[in-house]
Amino acid sequence: MASTILADKLHEYPKQDVIDGTGGGSASILDDCLHHHDGVLQLLHRYAGRTFCTPGKRLRLDEQSYYPDYMNGTGLDEVWMCCTVPIVTGVVDTRTKKAPFREGESHVLTPNGQVISLQDLIIANPEAVMGEKITAFSKSLFGEPTWPIVSKKFDNLNPIPHHLHWSKWEVYDINSFDNPGVSASHYHTTAMGLYPFVTKDQFLACMKRFGQGEYNGVRHLSPHVMMQLDNGFVMPNGVLHSPTDLCTHELHVTMDEHFLAEDLTLDGRIGAADAFYACREEDYPKDRHEDWEYLVEKFDFEANQDPEFVLKNSRPAITAEEFSGDGVDAKWIVYGDFLGDQKCSILRLTVEPGGKMNFCPESPTLFHTNGGSGRVGKLEVRYHQNMVLGEIYPEIGFITQAALANGGVEIENTGTESLVLTFDFPQHAHSRTPGVAVTK
Repeated sequence: MASTILADKLHEYPKQDVIDGTGGGSASILDDCLHHHDGVLQLLHRYAGRTFCTPGKRLRLDEQSYYPDYMNGTGLDEVWMCCTVPIVTGVVDTRTKKAPFREGESHVLTPNGQVISLQDLIIANPEAVMGEKITAFSKSLFGEPTWPIVSKKFDNLNPIPHHLHWSKWEVYDINSFDNPGVSASHYHTTAMGLYPFVTKDQFLACMKRFGQGEYNGVRHLSPHVMMQLDNGFVMPNGVLHSPTDLCTHELHVTMDEHFLAEDLTLDGRIGAADAFYACREEDYPKDRHEDWEYLVEKFDFEANQDPEFVLKNSRPAITAEEFSGDGVDAKWIVYGDFLGDQKCSILRLTVEPGGKMNFCPESPTLFHTNGGSGRVGKLEVRYHQNMVLGEIYPEIGFITQAALANGGVEIENTGTESLVLTFDFPQHAHSRTPGVAVTK
């Protein structure tokens, strides 16, 4: 069956045809993609801008690419690596007068240079892409098979507004590869929760000042934590946080909802109505927007004022013995259970020049390249600088269940510098949760 080509293009890749994977023929395209790189799919960088943020310019784009002329002055401050739904940023593409087509949604490069949504390939054969366990889990969570976590990097010049997610948990990997030149003694901090001495009445008074004066002052009520480079951190849902002004690799459950608790940042003012804009009805009812007493009653003071919050949620990197070997260093960056079970994990492999290993984890996984060059299966990967928007760079891939069923993939460093790869695993990927003994 011939593939239908959509009229719309991905905003970053105007030269690539986008295949309509909903009209049939996706199964044969998936087969072609799986055979091309021994079960490894090549994913595109998907870039996005936030209207209320200023890019930190650490996404390795060339200078001209950070501010596309069709984004009406908004700059690119995020790269989305594995998201199976379009995101909403508030940006309008001036060429189409609409939000960028499939903004942030993950797409796969086919052997003939076209692109197709990763979600279309998952629907075509979920077990071949994600395996039976992840397929069953995602169906139970979302009602259909889909990759159940999002992987992205956000990179802002300034801290983003102090906010919380009612239902969405997140994990962070703030690493030295994404932040070259940042000293280990840096002063980039993340605000988290509330000081234990803050009373409910003080917090309510702060929220009632939203938009009423120069600044509501919520950040003054929060302790600020200096994040350690190359270690992980876990952010449970319901806790106030304002991520540091560093490039951050983040994983979270596949949803996007938030409440903005801060009415002024270095990037501008936030109106009270906008504070509730991204609250889902099932998490926070619309008829309670700007009802500050209700917000304070719903707020989880116990979670926000836990004196052991940093101790419980920081993840110092630990050795991943099962993947380490001759010429291969492996570390778990995010690991352990939180919020009651195994939410996700992050593994970083460093393969020395000439090194080679067979990689066969229990679960399919997304990976991205942090340094060097080499191959994963038959997919040649290389770390790039000064990337030009519109060009395709082989850095991001997805190791499918089809590859694991054939014994995994061979990873080889074919360059003269260390090949550094980071792997993002979804919920319940491991029969034994990595690092449980450490976190307990």
